[in-house]
Amino acid sequence: MESLEDLVRIKNTTNNDEEIIKFIIEKPEQVINMSIYNLAQATHTSTSSIIRFCKKCNYKGFKDFKISLIQCIDKEINDINNVDVNMPFKKNDTDLVIAKKISQLSIETIKATFNLLSSSKLQTAVDQIYNAKSVFAIGVGDNYIRLCDFKTKLLLINFYIKMTQLEDDQIRLTNLSTKKDVAIILSYSGETKKVLECAQKFFLNRTPIIAITSNEHSHLASLADQIFLIPNKENSKVSFSNFSSHVSIEYILNTLYSCMFSRNYLANCKYTQN
Repeated sequence: MESLEDLVRIKNTTNNDEEIIKFIIEKPEQVINMSIYNLAQATHTSTSSIIRFCKKCNYKGFKDFKISLIQCIDKEINDINNVDVNMPFKKNDTDLVIAKKISQLSIETIKATFNLLSSSKLQTAVDQIYNAKSVFAIGVGDNYIRLCDFKTKLLLINFYIKMTQLEDDQIRLTNLSTKKDVAIILSYSGETKKVLECAQKFFLNRTPIIAITSNEHSHLASLADQIFLIPNKENSKVSFSNFSSHVSIEYILNTLYSCMFSRNYLANCKYTQN
């Protein structure tokens, strides 16, 4: 099966051909839902120009060309794998290709994160959270947003965690911790200054720390009792969004919540139904 560029590659193109090719390359998914009249109008050409173009591409007409175009789009989407976490899509990718790449990136990230988990690590962390007198959660920026969602889920099963948005207040919050509590701390690098200040205070208070980070050699990891690693593939200098780390952190937090739920499954089912 040809690529999209090969599909519309012809010799001795006219100005009309160039307009048609440009439109098809930029909006292939739109073309497959257009009539020949719509395409002629969109490209400022004529139906006869489109028919001549299709014949130059070795097709009987526009309908035959669209069949190959659909097959070409399907192949391009189905062949997507190993998405670059820093630049998951390109300038000329169509909306559907972007959607497929983000889907594939999410799948690959979750699989990679799962492979970093272990049964013993999960059981120990969940037991610590479940049996703690109080649970504290620390994260800044996007990580704080992920923790808010985690907190909301836990409220559904009548379980409360202590957290606050302001970074200075987070440090003050650590003063309340004891060795009977547990702290969940999020930091991709494991070196975020304000987060480390909190981690060090928890450590001094002998409060067990569950760290979610991409760096097992970070200062945060050195202070933690349990470390949940996330794939370390993002480069802040070239990445335009933290898609992968967000998915990975959400997956771990959702897993912790689900394991918490299962500890008292029937009662928690009743909580969520009320």
